[in-house]
Amino acid sequence: MSRQIMTRLIYCLVLLAPFATQAEEKHWYNYDHLYLQGGTYVHFESSDDHTGSNIFVALEARKANDWLYGLALFDNSFGQFSQYLYGGKSWWFHGKWEGFNAKLTAGLIHGYKGEFKDKIPLNDLGVAPGIIPSVGYKKGRFGGDMILLGTSAMLFTVGMDF
Repeated sequence: MSRQIMTRLIYCLVLLAPFATQAEEKHWYNYDHLYLQGGTYVHFESSDDHTGSNIFVALEARKANDWLYGLALFDNSFGQFSQYLYGGKSWWFHGKWEGFNAKLTAGLIHGYKGEFKDKIPLNDLGVAPGIIPSVGYKKGRFGGDMILLGTSAMLFTVGMDF
């Protein structure tokens, strides 16, 4: 087995481990509520290659213990339809920072093809690992996030629980 395939297998197992170890719930896929978010991203540096629509939409299943999983759909910077399937965790601040949170997700990114295949690391098989940090604020059912997309861009989203 090649080193690259072994690395991806280990990455997937690490990604799924939190869901397998949650003893308080019968099934990993149970969730407390859904969170729908949409937004747009801004590049730190412009390029003539950036022809995408900058539109992003995601649906997250959020658990009561602040673990989550979701699917994001977007046109990447190069106008290619792309997807991010992920799991992650949110950490909520308290006191005078009530409502603010930090979130870290990890998952698989698909959709970077052709001449842009190498724009994300480890994309030799057409699917690459991704780790994405963000900070946000939520009041009631509504929230907003600033999401760092590597060294390339910042994504701004608004969302709603349902």
